[in-house]
Parts: sequence; C-alpha cells; structure tokens
Amino acid sequence: MSIDPDKCNKATLFRALEENAAIVSACNLQQIADFSNIHPTSLVFAGGGSKGKLWSQILADVSGLPVNIPVVKEATALGCAIAAGVGAGIFSSMAETGERLVRWERTHTPDPEKHELYQDSRDKWQAVYQDQLGLVDHGLTTSLWKAPGL
Repeated sequence: MSIDPDKCNKATLFRALEENAAIVSACNLQQIADFSNIHPTSLVFAGGGSKGKLWSQILADVSGLPVNIPVVKEATALGCAIAAGVGAGIFSSMAETGERLVRWERTHTPDPEKHELYQDSRDKWQAVYQDQLGLVDHGLTTSLWKAPGL
C-alpha cells in the first residue's frame, strides 16, 4: 500500500481501511474462539457500515464466514425495543422475540480464493503488529491507543 497519489486514490485507501478493520475483527474473533472454544458459523454485520455491500463482502472474505445483514441496520435500537418489550411483559424472551422480529436483507458468502489471500495478509498484519508493540515496549514509538485506567 502506498499513499502516493499516482498509485492509489480515495477508493483504494478507503478499501484498505475496510480491509484492516475486517482483519482486526477476524483476529479478535479468533482470540475469543481460542479461549472460549466457541466457533461462530456466521456473523451479523449491522449499523451504518452494513448499508454498503463492499465492506460486508470483505468481512466475509477475510473471516471465511457468511455475513448476514439485517433489514433493520440499527440493531442496538431494535435490541433495546425487544428488551423493553420483554421487561414490560409484551414478549416472553429476548431470544424468541429476536427470532420473530429480526429479518435478513442479504447474506454475503466468503470467496475461498479471496479468503486464502486475506489469510496471507492477516499473517503479515499480525507480524507487523507484534513488531509495532515491540517498538512501543522499547520506547522507540508511542502507542496510538491506551486502555482506560492504565
């Protein structure tokens, strides 16, 4: 990746940001699976980013999992409405009501060839990330993020 305007433009830079977010998400999902022994068979991608098709497909290709896009993109608001309905006695349970109310707009299926390419990028990303952490540990650079309370 280059930020040379002769080699990339806004579209390639934006795609790179989406790919990075998908790689980080896939790494985090793998860490959760490693310590919980729970392995998802699909993902739900909601919110504003799910309105377009590119990021959803990138997430499917990077993770190797089908990505489901709900009709109602603001899943937090829908979840709050379901919780309020359960609390008020209108619905019997969160899970049952979610099954009844959540509808799917589309599903993105991973492309096995792209998944393989992204696996290589993910391995490189993890190596570079470890190197970056080492630079921070040695005081050669600073971290862009610090956990609250540290």
